[in-house]
Amino acid sequence: MNGQQLLYGLLTSKGDILRAAYVLCDHRIYTEMSAQYQQTEHTDFQASLVEEMKLLEKQPEVDMHLHILLEMAKFFELPVSHATTNGELYELSDNIGNLLVSKYNELFSIARCHTLEDVMRHQIRLFFHLIDSQYMIATNRQQAVFQQQLMNWIEQLPPMYQERMIDALGEYQQEALVKLLQKKGTIELYKQLPPHAYPAVSGLMATVMSIFIPVNYPPALLFSMNAPLFLMASFESHEIIAKRKEAGTFLPLLLVVVQLMWTYKLEHQDELLNYQSLLIKWSSVHTGYQDYMKKKEQSLFDRERLDSFIYKTEQYVKQLRATEKKTVKQIETLKTAIRHQLDEMELTSLNGGLVLQKMIEEHESLKQDVEELQRKLSIKGDFFSKVRLTFRSAERAVKSKVKEVERKKVLMQMTDFILANRLPVCVDIQNEIYDYQDELTTTIFQINQQVELLEETKQSRQLADAKVRRYDQEIKRFERNYYGLKEGTVEEMAQ
Repeated sequence: MNGQQLLYGLLTSKGDILRAAYVLCDHRIYTEMSAQYQQTEHTDFQASLVEEMKLLEKQPEVDMHLHILLEMAKFFELPVSHATTNGELYELSDNIGNLLVSKYNELFSIARCHTLEDVMRHQIRLFFHLIDSQYMIATNRQQAVFQQQLMNWIEQLPPMYQERMIDALGEYQQEALVKLLQKKGTIELYKQLPPHAYPAVSGLMATVMSIFIPVNYPPALLFSMNAPLFLMASFESHEIIAKRKEAGTFLPLLLVVVQLMWTYKLEHQDELLNYQSLLIKWSSVHTGYQDYMKKKEQSLFDRERLDSFIYKTEQYVKQLRATEKKTVKQIETLKTAIRHQLDEMELTSLNGGLVLQKMIEEHESLKQDVEELQRKLSIKGDFFSKVRLTFRSAERAVKSKVKEVERKKVLMQMTDFILANRLPVCVDIQNEIYDYQDELTTTIFQINQQVELLEETKQSRQLADAKVRRYDQEIKRFERNYYGLKEGTVEEMAQ
């Protein structure tokens, strides 16, 4: 029963009524009202509500239906599965409705409600109690205006309801109304109306609302536009004083439900419901969420696979560079062996063309210079000769070292020339060097190839990481907007 009432109230809600309920789901309504109620607080709230409602004018109504339903489930922490049938939708709605009635009875000690309609009526009674409290502290002028407005309301009632009011008053005179307001209050007028007389109740509520603020909106928006007053009516009730803090988060949600119920009772009782649009929307949400979950899972797999490939490739490049370093060292060792043999050979006997001949001549010249400088450094003499030779010796020692470095450099050039031209010198060592050079060339090619592949893979990894972040953002957006998705599994959603 409660599930049916809730669904009827939700699915028949449309236009401004639906937008107002949607905003109230997330709107920060005043939950603490001062005894001296400020009208500016109320007008500020209404202006803010209207402004936020305008932002939703292009929002599909089915999106708002689903959002409100899931927000109610979220409040009661109900596990939400993917509803695909009317029965499943009813079951969720019934759980929400029953929990809401139970919570209401828990907070309001004498409510004793069985249905959501009972809850709505009890809230209306609390509202009239608030009106009566305000009437008692109003000025004489305010009371007089209030009384006249009530008389005008009675005059506009259908004859059957007018008779009920006159019976309650005793006589159709303003003096009788004054006495009734002093003794029993407007709640007594409300009690004279039958449960189904919602238009008359709406007129009465709009009339008595004027003691707080003028009414300039459709009757169906009565609860949303005056949400702070209805909260205050609840908070000032003696039934809830001990549980004000606990009620603070519940009452805004309650107002959403009461608004939906009120609109249905006032305007849409004969309207047929279309469950399919909500079920299709819910299905599309789950499908979209599932799609992003699968895409994220695939992207995570791709990223892990690429990470593994990057690690293995980096290790392989590291091995290749170690091989390169080792091969270069072996080649240098063999070149040193050739230079050592050249250093002990009679170079003038080598035949390698003009280029090699010039190198040999330069080497022999440098060799003679070094030997001459070394010879002069070894000359012995008396004490004074040694003192005089000290400065020259230092200069000769420096020149000798420079010449020796140049000589070895020429030997290195000669070695490279011999290797490049495959001259018949140290042939065995040359062949060994050629083998190592071939190995080095292959290794360097492999390094370049692997480094290029590594860069491409890292770029692919960055793209996969970007996809994971993008899909994760979409998943969080779904979970933020639609309660219950996070708890479900991909398999459950696919069923």
